[in-house]
Parts: sequence; structure tokens; C-alpha cells
Amino acid sequence: MYKIKDIRILLTDDDEDDRDFFAEALADLQLKNPIEFCKNGVELLDRLYDANLVIPDIIFLDLNMPILSGFETLQQIKEDIKFKNIPLIAIYSTSAAEDGVKNTFELGANAYVVKPLVFSDLKKVLIKVIETDWKEKLQDLRIESFVITV
Repeated sequence: MYKIKDIRILLTDDDEDDRDFFAEALADLQLKNPIEFCKNGVELLDRLYDANLVIPDIIFLDLNMPILSGFETLQQIKEDIKFKNIPLIAIYSTSAAEDGVKNTFELGANAYVVKPLVFSDLKKVLIKVIETDWKEKLQDLRIESFVITV
């Protein structure tokens, strides 16, 4: 049905309802691998540093989280050479504020997704992210094409 089905996705979001909504959308897309979750940036970093766990293909990262914000988490991930091979860090935020988009682009995120409120829109956005040829897109990443919408 979709081009990419064997993909490891990790969502870091402190809001349980948002995690459930995201999981339901991915379940509808029938991906082969289950989604993994972290509740905050510290939990994500601990998970990434665990040598026994496989690094995900895509990390969706909420910006507004307690303990360690998405901005701070993104900065720590991008500063560590161990994580240079993660093909995609997608910011997943309720805000489309220009300064947040610009800051995450400058910190090295690969895409910015504004959290859709409608289930069908979330599925459409996830399909766009999953089906994108990120190796090609990242060679010429521009802020004009950084935000992914329906």
C-alpha cells in the first residue's frame, strides 16, 4: 500500500493523548514495525545511548516537554557523532511559530510537522514523511520545504 513499510519510528511526546492519536494513525497505515515511545527528552537520550537497542529510522520530537525541551534534546542529538546516521529528526509540534521553525531548522532537524487535529490529516502527513526519499531531500534541504503539511 505504501512505499516504506519496514521502518522504525520513535515518538517523543509528553502528552499521552497525542501519543495515542499518533499510534492509532500509524496502526491504520499498517507498518510492519511497532512504534516506540519516549515521554521526554531525557528518556529519549537514555534510549539512544542504550547500546542494546536499535536506533530508529525516524524520530518525531515534540518541542514543548518538561525536563528537557525538544530544542535542547535536538541540540544534544545533533552534537553527538553517534547519531549522525539517524536519517530523520522530525519536529512534531502544536506550534507553527516562525521562530520555532527557524530554530529547529538551524539546530539540524530534517523536517517540521505541525500536529494535525484531524485523524485523516495526521495519516496524510505521516504518509508524506514515511514515503519521502530523505537521502535525496536532505542533500538540498531548504527552510522553504522544511515544514510538512497536508
